[in-house]
Amino acid sequence: MAPKQNRRGFLKEVCRAGLIATTGPIVTAGPTDTMSMIDDLDRYDFIFARVRFEEGQPFGRSHGPDIWNVRPGGDANLLDEFSSVIRCKVKPIYNTHEWQPQYASAGQLNAVVTFEDFETVKPYPFLFMTGENYFKFTPKAKSNVKAYIERGGFIFMDDCVVGDGTDYFYQSARVMLEDIFGRGSLKRIPLGHEVFRNVYDLSDKGLPTMQHKRMEQLGLPYILGQNHGARGIFVGDRLAVFLSSTDLHCGWCDRSGVYFGSNNYRQSIKMGINVIMYAMMH
Repeated sequence: MAPKQNRRGFLKEVCRAGLIATTGPIVTAGPTDTMSMIDDLDRYDFIFARVRFEEGQPFGRSHGPDIWNVRPGGDANLLDEFSSVIRCKVKPIYNTHEWQPQYASAGQLNAVVTFEDFETVKPYPFLFMTGENYFKFTPKAKSNVKAYIERGGFIFMDDCVVGDGTDYFYQSARVMLEDIFGRGSLKRIPLGHEVFRNVYDLSDKGLPTMQHKRMEQLGLPYILGQNHGARGIFVGDRLAVFLSSTDLHCGWCDRSGVYFGSNNYRQSIKMGINVIMYAMMH
């Protein structure tokens, strides 16, 4: 009997062969550098691909400066911690330090994809999205989100808390996901779910929250940001989308613990590692 192939290996073989299941529509938009994607997938055990998307509503109006490629140092810290715990080979990110730079330049993210072009997302079993502002996907992009999820893909979405404390990114994600998968499809992830306890046991407190610690340090009487708990889209028993409103990505940036404290940094990293491990095991 042939050895059982893991999900990542299967998806890599699918990409190499140019094969994808034909359930539902796929909308593409132009050629991509497929060979470089395949080279990276052969070279590394895990790649943390970021989704590029347009922000601002209406007509480019935005509520905060942080857009889709904000703070690559957070990605770098998470990947460094992940590879030290899991002992796997991840694609490194260079020339970043905690909160700097504010926006990633070429080469400072593992990979950049867009749901406007299914060929860019197809090779990657795991995608990450973050931002401060409203966003709205086109019908083409939403169709590709559905196709990606139904083929076994996983999306980790995290709200980057805007200065006035409002959860614009989270609300946009909620509307988009329920438009794609149906009203009520975005469900609270129970604390007993595997994603809270597969590597680190976070099931007692659930989703770590970052911004409240910063407000305590500043002596302000309110909490910046909103905690809706971890929400997800399930395909059968499989968690396919993990949506957070608590700014985990900013937690990953704060390795020195200056803004949120060292414990909050550790908790945000643990949650990130748990999410990655769940995605790669299912």
